[in-house]
Amino acid sequence: MSARDQILGKIGSQDTVKHPGVFQGASEDFDFRASLEVVGAHVVSQEELENIFPGRRRYDSTLDGLSLAEIEVLEIDGAFGVAENGAIWLTEEALPHRVAPFICQHLVIHVSKIVPNMHAAYEELKKPSSSFGLFLAGPSKTADIEQSLVIGAHGARSLTVVIRS
Repeated sequence: MSARDQILGKIGSQDTVKHPGVFQGASEDFDFRASLEVVGAHVVSQEELENIFPGRRRYDSTLDGLSLAEIEVLEIDGAFGVAENGAIWLTEEALPHRVAPFICQHLVIHVSKIVPNMHAAYEELKKPSSSFGLFLAGPSKTADIEQSLVIGAHGARSLTVVIRS
């Protein structure tokens, strides 16, 4: 018997795996604020934001990609937040320049809609509204093999979220 026949014979004799059953759905008991804090974001009110970043610049179409590098604090709107993991969905409409959330030093995102988990988030994404989007969770973080954590190496050094009611 050839090696090929032996391999195919073993594959054919494998026990079948039972189907796990009907998907029951994920939990909806997540706290968006707590998830944001876990990923390193700060949750503040609009009033607190005025005190923390008095000189921030709201993103507008007059900014080109190069002038974004000069902005210390950038303020944008998120489409929705995900309570399960603290991620915020950003679309091209909030980011006329895709580099915007990564080139500024401090990022402020306003969120008014919160979905419980990624299953609900993907349901939201079935309603196409933009040609580009991304989930952003917390400030930029990276670490090397020596476990040296660097904040802000590949994006904003801080993320501040304002949850609108």
